[in-house]
Amino acid sequence: MILVKHHHEGNLLPYFYFALEKYVLENLLKDNETYFFTWRIKGIVSGKNQVIQNEINFPYVKEHNIKFFRRPTGGGSVYADENNSMFSIITKRSKESFSFKTYLGKIIEAFKKLGVELEFSGRNDILLEGKKISGNAFLQNKYGMLMHGTLMYDLDVETMVRALNPPDEKLISKGIQSVRSRVNNLKPYLNGMTHDEMIQYLETELCDQVYELKPDEIKKIMEDAKFYQTDAFLYRMQPLYTQVVKNRFPWGGIEFKLDIQEGVIESMDIQGDFFELKEGLDDIKNLFLKQEWSYQQIQKIFNTIDIGTYILGSNNEECLKMFEDVFLNT
Repeated sequence: MILVKHHHEGNLLPYFYFALEKYVLENLLKDNETYFFTWRIKGIVSGKNQVIQNEINFPYVKEHNIKFFRRPTGGGSVYADENNSMFSIITKRSKESFSFKTYLGKIIEAFKKLGVELEFSGRNDILLEGKKISGNAFLQNKYGMLMHGTLMYDLDVETMVRALNPPDEKLISKGIQSVRSRVNNLKPYLNGMTHDEMIQYLETELCDQVYELKPDEIKKIMEDAKFYQTDAFLYRMQPLYTQVVKNRFPWGGIEFKLDIQEGVIESMDIQGDFFELKEGLDDIKNLFLKQEWSYQQIQKIFNTIDIGTYILGSNNEECLKMFEDVFLNT
């Protein structure tokens, strides 16, 4: 493999590394070559086909300033911190059907030399003593194949569970116990080897060549990385889904039900046991249609109406606050 040398330009953010993967695929990769590099991030990364509102405990994530990202590959959501490493493997497409095992086997062999017995499991995991220490995602296009994944050195499992699970303390408590029984960290098995030493070992063991990024390449990658930071990439790539926003107040319960596609509100309904002051709420519903699905746009909509003139006892401030926990950016 060819080790791609970078200098952690991402600073615990993944945008640079997503763009680096794309750059290697489209500009460096040649036949019979395989590129490898590692990186570290802090935050939640969801697969490109996931609805983030279903994956993240927004109140907890906002309170603890945990960042959210979307990656260009499929698969599920993962939480990472400084004590977890990510790795990327990029190679040309094979005539044979893709198998994670082909490439993860190289990592398994490298750890075996350290006396750490890992095993491949399922479609995309690496296990240690039957517990997951690595999950992986995959992308294939006309340029080649990209696989990237996690290596749990000493990940904070409790924060991971709280960040990814519903905001229900009973479920969280059970979830922490459940996840701890299914995941593992590498640190206790490495005889004092530090995180940095582990990564240096892997790079040396897996790679026999080095490609050092040049300043002009880094500049281009930095520019390409801006795309992965946009709301268009974070929110509008989500499949069609229904977002329910509901709460109960002294004046009654209310539920906003919105169908969202590519970051746009396609339909909207309002339900509840409140009392209407005007027959039908079509005036309100129509204001939401074909609008951008963002907190800022919802705020603008509420600035154009007085919901208290439609629903007895209600007010704009309470209804708008319901939407705060639906978005990370408020």
